[in-house]
Amino acid sequence: MTYIKTATTVRRLAFVFIIICLLPLSACMSKEERAIARNHEKLAGPIVQEYLELNYGGGEIDYVKCLKLPDRDTVIPDFSDYASPYVRTAVIVDEKEFFVLVNVKTGKCYDNYNEQLVVDDFKSYAVSTLSIDIPYDFEVNYFLKELDLDGQLNGSDYANYTEYGISSVDDLFENDQYEISVICKYIASDMDFKSVDTKRFFPATEVSDVYISLVNFRSNERYISEDIAGYEYYAFEGNRFFYYLSDVVIANKKKEYDQESDNFIYSDTVNHSYARYNSTSINGIEFAWNDSIYDLDFKVVPAEKEVRTKHYSGEPYYSVDHKVVSVECTSLLEDTDDTYAMNDIDDSIYCYFDKALYGKEIVVSESSNNETRYDVWSLDWKEDDYIYQWLSTYNEKTSFTLGFYERK
Repeated sequence: MTYIKTATTVRRLAFVFIIICLLPLSACMSKEERAIARNHEKLAGPIVQEYLELNYGGGEIDYVKCLKLPDRDTVIPDFSDYASPYVRTAVIVDEKEFFVLVNVKTGKCYDNYNEQLVVDDFKSYAVSTLSIDIPYDFEVNYFLKELDLDGQLNGSDYANYTEYGISSVDDLFENDQYEISVICKYIASDMDFKSVDTKRFFPATEVSDVYISLVNFRSNERYISEDIAGYEYYAFEGNRFFYYLSDVVIANKKKEYDQESDNFIYSDTVNHSYARYNSTSINGIEFAWNDSIYDLDFKVVPAEKEVRTKHYSGEPYYSVDHKVVSVECTSLLEDTDDTYAMNDIDDSIYCYFDKALYGKEIVVSESSNNETRYDVWSLDWKEDDYIYQWLSTYNEKTSFTLGFYERK
């Protein structure tokens, strides 16, 4: 008992020592940076007041806040916060509240006064140009590129700010100073997503970098209400999206590098892709996969009573319920390796499990080219709603089995 108490005390002292050592690394502003931030906030007031007078006939400043720089990408982690040159001010004009973002070094101001007008216009524009059903919800984000040329801000800090006077889709499309993303969200819709002609969404002239996507959630229970895409992230793939989504349409038109002119130019090409993530549940496992990559056939078959794996050769595994799921997998791509590498396709077959199975073990067999090998999964890859693992293969024909096993 004395040893236990002594060991516990030592561990507590070690824990306190670690915390003290980490305190200097925690995310906080130094005294010098706080002074810089306060000075930026003082400078912002008169600049914003002049901006309001010039464009809105005056207004009231409610509060100002100097924005922080994102984490710096350094060899030695730097967890300190630094004051950016951008200050966000909450203002009121004729009883309407909105924000003005000011760069105190350049004196330039941007606001989101017309944000709702722009968002509503995008909703109408998307439905009319694409001839699609009215979505359950929209996600609209646009970014003025000059706001973050030097990586001064996190994306959420400057989304949906514009130069003064921008109030419509056409205004944003008239120049290439913006990056725009529009996501039309559906829930268990039977609309023909594959046939949507996304080219009609993009103007023929040189415009902003524009992304449009239509995503179909599997059910109300799996709907994600918050933003699911943002600046520099527009790939709906991976375990998270395979779980929540069924149909996914992605298209974009943006500047591409041209070797002849050694410059970035707009082409007439619209990059378009469609994917359907099929899903089926069998024997406590939910499978999800891109059906343009694999054709899968499932059935429940009797389990091997005892399995010895390469990594656990000394301890046999015994089937829990005497059943395994058999998966016959046929690749639908002719040159699997090259196609995956070239198009960066997610070639995984995701397997989802109820959270109550956390820590349980699955024995997986993979048979191809007259060879069978076994592996053991510990169900510890955890998300908020599920546990997951994944299968993949580069062979034209592969057979898998998955079953719940334990060591006695």
